[in-house]
Amino acid sequence: MTGYTDGDCPVATMPIAARDAGLSQAADRWGRLASAAALAFVANLYASPAFYWPEVFERMRLGLVTSTVCAFAVLMRRIISGKRLRLGGPPAGFLLAYAAIVPLSLTWSISPEHTIEAIGDTAKLLVVYVAILNAIDTPKRLRAILLVGALATLAPSLGAVERWIAGDNLVDGYRTAWRGNYADPNRCAMGLVLFVPAAILLITTAKQRWLKGMLLLSAVASIAAIVLTHSRSGAIALAVALAFTVLRVRRKRRGLMLAGVAVVLLVAFAPQSFWTRSLSIAHYEEDVSFSGRERAYQMLEVIAAERPLTGIGAGAFIDAWERFAPLSAGGAHLIAHNIFMEILGELGVIALVSFGAFCLWLLARLWQAGGDPLVGTEARALSAGLVGYLICELVNGYSRSFNLYGAFGVAVAAIALHGLHARLARESSVVKT
Repeated sequence: MTGYTDGDCPVATMPIAARDAGLSQAADRWGRLASAAALAFVANLYASPAFYWPEVFERMRLGLVTSTVCAFAVLMRRIISGKRLRLGGPPAGFLLAYAAIVPLSLTWSISPEHTIEAIGDTAKLLVVYVAILNAIDTPKRLRAILLVGALATLAPSLGAVERWIAGDNLVDGYRTAWRGNYADPNRCAMGLVLFVPAAILLITTAKQRWLKGMLLLSAVASIAAIVLTHSRSGAIALAVALAFTVLRVRRKRRGLMLAGVAVVLLVAFAPQSFWTRSLSIAHYEEDVSFSGRERAYQMLEVIAAERPLTGIGAGAFIDAWERFAPLSAGGAHLIAHNIFMEILGELGVIALVSFGAFCLWLLARLWQAGGDPLVGTEARALSAGLVGYLICELVNGYSRSFNLYGAFGVAVAAIALHGLHARLARESSVVKT
């Protein structure tokens, strides 16, 4: 320990190196806590332990607790380290611009109470996005959150399969689902599609046999559950996501063989009701689901014509039927059934362009990151999963979804890691030359 004299009083000073080491250790502890909380949030989002032990977890609100702990740990880490919070770089401005329109829409909303609710939901989603993005700052943590997500889908997928086998309160008498956020067959399929590519691709990187087996079970169970939901959008999204997964694997021959096996198993074991419902797409004009969506789109045309720049206000779509729906749309109050049309109707064309631009940038950069030897597997899994998820959103429409914003955070983190790796590689090559 060294000292100096200020007048006649010696003052002890801590060595700068020791102080920096202590701050670094503290920041590292907060980083580990943020990563653990992010893992717990994703696990709770899918596994929903409150359904299994309601007397223990129901009042704990695990989703709120884990996301809050993650956000607080991220903030503390940034304060201690002196580094700024990552938001995703300039392209993330598209997402933030879209989100900023949500509170602005309160000034013109036709349903202020629902818009205030939407503002609160959007704030929570942005906290989740920023927290997860900043919690995942190493390839190991990126891989861990995809592993946890893939394994956590075993709860809704096996639950949906079990419910179908038992014939337990099936929708329309033959469509399975699960509970909570996954009680709707379409939403159940959409949530599962997101992690099917991760379960498949991470099998190649897992070293333990038990983990490979669990990931294989996750993939098979999710595919089976999606089939048994009889969700046509889910089936199409699954096919596209699997195609993306197979086409970008390093050993394409093995990937094509696996795809062929999957097709054979699907043909052999899928119930006849799955094929009957899937083939009904060819006669969509007679389908009740399509007619409902068509009525919603008819009202959207009126909204887009009268309020193209502003829309009717965030969360106000249901309340707009009495004011904007033409007579041909009928009297039933329906959701937009399309995430992009929902955004157009509620927030206007500027919000739609902003959100769409962010999604396009995200998918393009993930595709590019798929060739990275460090995070390429994870980037390919995220790319395929998000493509499938957004396909489901084209006929469902849930713009305020924790699944979506959590995936956004993980995807942007993967892109950031790819950018860092590419930059270090360039600097290394410059030094060598």
